[in-house]
Amino acid sequence: MRINNLSLRAGRVYHWLDQGPAVLLEECDVEKEAFLDDEEMDDSVPEMERGWIISLLMTGEILTVHEETLSIGEEK
Repeated sequence: MRINNLSLRAGRVYHWLDQGPAVLLEECDVEKEAFLDDEEMDDSVPEMERGWIISLLMTGEILTVHEETLSIGEEK
């Protein structure tokens, strides 16, 4: 996977949204669209796309995220 012509690789640090630096742990599948509550979901299988499991360095949280939400630095 690539961001701005850079290869994404496990072990590298990127920024996730406005939550600060995050280490990429592993590629994974994530739901293409998020659902806010159970009422919005039906019995169909959600579409999936490639994403990443990350660890936020400031909080230690481990999350699955979409690739396009990662950046190489803070946006100004």
